[in-house]
Amino acid sequence: MRVLLTNDDGIDSPGLHALARALATVADVVVVAPAENQSAVARGITIRRTLEVEERDLDGAIAAYAVGGTPVDCVRFAEATEPGRSFDVVVAGANLGLNLGDDVTYSGTVAAAMEGVLLGTPGLAVSQQSTGGELHHTRDGQYEFATAERIVPRVVTLLASGDLGRDVLLNVNCPTGEPQGIRVCKLGRRIWADQIELAEEHDGKRRFRLYSGDADYHRAPGTDFEAISEGHVSITALHVDWEHPESATLLAGLAGLLDSGA
Repeated sequence: MRVLLTNDDGIDSPGLHALARALATVADVVVVAPAENQSAVARGITIRRTLEVEERDLDGAIAAYAVGGTPVDCVRFAEATEPGRSFDVVVAGANLGLNLGDDVTYSGTVAAAMEGVLLGTPGLAVSQQSTGGELHHTRDGQYEFATAERIVPRVVTLLASGDLGRDVLLNVNCPTGEPQGIRVCKLGRRIWADQIELAEEHDGKRRFRLYSGDADYHRAPGTDFEAISEGHVSITALHVDWEHPESATLLAGLAGLLDSGA
């Protein structure tokens, strides 16, 4: 089994190193990760400059590369540089901080795993809660990865078997400490607490800090937020089909309406 491991926190992240060592027990691990932190870049790609690539030594990996680009760049670079030697699973993480609910749309971690699915390979996004128990991203938290190290090799083996199909993306969030169990969940909804703060003013220009408030979430049963808040590992199956499930009904007659008004 061959696994591509990447992340959005950068190749020096302890979360990526923990998963590389854990996955080495079940697979040949190739690491292709951003050279620097690329958190919250979602599915951004680099199109206006070249990508600098540096080979690295990384415990648990048969090969490792630091790429001067985004998480999606890393996945596409890995696939393009080894044609004919496809990966069985694309794993992203372990992210420093949770990716819950609609946060997945901002996440470079989830985007990297999704890119694997778009290229025909099952994807797994793994995120770790800080030891402080925050349900939002924190820059300065402390992290332990024992649960992820134990669970991820088993999930990867399941994905590689093909039993779940090849168009599935699993989003896994691990709580701090020993988990109460594992729950299959739906995505919850984040409540943002945006606060505009003037950070600096100089020569007629002002710099603002926007995302400074502590975010909350909607209390709803069966969500990934609920699972993590109660000490469980959350697993959610995501899909890359963005079309509205009632698209045909919603837009019935629209083409004719637009034509008649032309």
